[in-house]
Amino acid sequence: PPMAVAYRCLDDSKFMLVASPTLAVVRFSDREYRLPRRPSSLAIKYESTTATLFLDGEFAAFIADDRPLPGCYREQPGKRR
Repeated sequence: PPMAVAYRCLDDSKFMLVASPTLAVVRFSDREYRLPRRPSSLAIKYESTTATLFLDGEFAAFIADDRPLPGCYREQPGKRR
């Protein structure tokens, strides 16, 4: 089963991501987004009518009307940015 991965963004916000080949679940402390995978030539892309997530290695960009987070990085266990 997919494992949860923590991300920290440049504005110091955090989210947990559980991604499968067909669906990503992005969890913030106050909200959850369920995003189906979509085709993309740029990066791994998940998108719904309310939000979009791009994944490229350790980097993530999450965009929603209420939460634009263009610069996020996978947290390494025991490391703080």
